[in-house]
Amino acid sequence: MTKKLFRQLHLWFSVPFGILVTLICFSGAMLVFEDEVTLWAKPHLYRVSELSGTRISTEEAAALVAATLPEGVTVRGVKAFPEADRTYQVNLSKPKRAAVFVHPYTGEIVGKYERLPFFQTMFRLHRWLLGSRSADGGIYWGKLLVGVSTLLFVFVLLSGVVIWWPRTKKGLLNSLKIVTRRGWSRFWYGLHVAGGMYALLLLLLMALTGLNWSFGWYREWVYGLLGADARPLVKALHIGTWGGLTTRILYFLAALVGASLPLTGYYWWIRRLRRVRR
Repeated sequence: MTKKLFRQLHLWFSVPFGILVTLICFSGAMLVFEDEVTLWAKPHLYRVSELSGTRISTEEAAALVAATLPEGVTVRGVKAFPEADRTYQVNLSKPKRAAVFVHPYTGEIVGKYERLPFFQTMFRLHRWLLGSRSADGGIYWGKLLVGVSTLLFVFVLLSGVVIWWPRTKKGLLNSLKIVTRRGWSRFWYGLHVAGGMYALLLLLLMALTGLNWSFGWYREWVYGLLGADARPLVKALHIGTWGGLTTRILYFLAALVGASLPLTGYYWWIRRLRRVRR
């Protein structure tokens, strides 16, 4: 009875919101290696060829940038990198994510940060489903849909464990296999069940931390639980930087699996409907 109930709830929550979960997970996966792709696409902002002379301090870099800023804009901090040829990244108070890059030896401002159009689109898709805030201060529908979809995704993941958890150890081992030699149907089933099991913990971690950006009440609860200075920790847990390159690769793969779960679920749901009609 319990499994039957969870199976119905799993279906009811997955069908209307599944495609949104796919978009959210896919766009999140695309954002994992944004820094590396941006560095490759715009090397002149991040690396310098002239390494002669004395390296200026981060304080000097901040002062040089501050002298060029308009009223109301301030320097928020300077990010330095261990590589000798990397520029200083001087972060500004506004607009959001604003930064300029300074030559570490000459003090020259070599350019400003501009998000690549592809990643700008992926970010807006991930956070707001490409929506924008209402001019009259009304409901931010894109943000709300992302939050609701993520919240339901948590339940769908947990209900999936209840539905597919086998009774025996042998059954568990079989459920963790993705079979490629028994046709597409068996492959999609294995990808849905085994893929979901393998990526479960990381998907839950990403979803639970992602809710921090969707609901104010949830954010207050998290900061009340972890402390007011927990924002960097929550962000690191959400994007996978807490464990270096290894966790970021795992997050990338888990997010792709998360994007595939609704699609493989739709496949089996449509397949079952066709069987019933026949």
